[in-house]
Amino acid sequence: MKWVDLHAHTSFSDGSLTPEQLVELGVEKGLSALAVTDHDTVDGVERALNRGKQLGLEVVPGLEFSTRIEGRDLHLVGLLVDHRHPALTDACRRMQQLRRQRNEQMICQLEQAGLPVSLRQFENFPGTSLTRAHIAYVLMEAGYGRDIKEIFRSYMSRGTPGYVDRKVLPPEECIAAIHQAGGLAFVAHLHQINRRDPEECVRLCRRALELGADGLETRYCEFDSFWRQTAEEIARTTGCLRSGGSDFHGRFKPGLELMTGYGDLRVPYGFLSRMKKRRKDR
Repeated sequence: MKWVDLHAHTSFSDGSLTPEQLVELGVEKGLSALAVTDHDTVDGVERALNRGKQLGLEVVPGLEFSTRIEGRDLHLVGLLVDHRHPALTDACRRMQQLRRQRNEQMICQLEQAGLPVSLRQFENFPGTSLTRAHIAYVLMEAGYGRDIKEIFRSYMSRGTPGYVDRKVLPPEECIAAIHQAGGLAFVAHLHQINRRDPEECVRLCRRALELGADGLETRYCEFDSFWRQTAEEIARTTGCLRSGGSDFHGRFKPGLELMTGYGDLRVPYGFLSRMKKRRKDR
């Protein structure tokens, strides 16, 4: 079998590896294809493509948009995009501006609350999309939590000092930008839409498909048997495309490996083959 990983991040958003290092790890793992899907940016794609050509690994140009649907967070992974297309780069620019404003306000609130974080610490940020994970990592290193998830819960969730409501582009605009760039849009990790209500996750995932998304991740690092079966049932009944990936972030998600996730993840190359056929037919 040929395996792929269609959801991975680099240092251009909240991954710890450069695009080149991510591709090199993909080769080491034995992947046949690897997608670069940084948050709200495609700035690392070109470097990954160049390194992939050098090493003989197929690199899939992509990104991950953060949006909201009926008040719930929804992430859309775009794959097989033209990363230079103006519609896509403009959507990324607008998303980055909204993200930057939110992060600056978040950092200021945390600093005012007496936590050891300031805007100065991120003046020379090497990537494009500064994220909550970078801020949380600073606090984790200072001893304020065991991991990034604990930092999120304690200091950046609703009702805590660092919480700032997220402003995003609507899902229709994100999907349209991906399509204009020749790509396909996928609902990412549907179980995270509402962790307390699986039925709402399914309903809003189906709603995103109605809005034009081309498919969803049916294989994901956190899926148990329930979510694998649920995602597969949505794909089967709607006829949409299937995708999957580890959501690799390097040191920001300890124990999570490229290609295999937390140990049992496998995404077949056939998923990517069907995407290419769908895009060609379109």
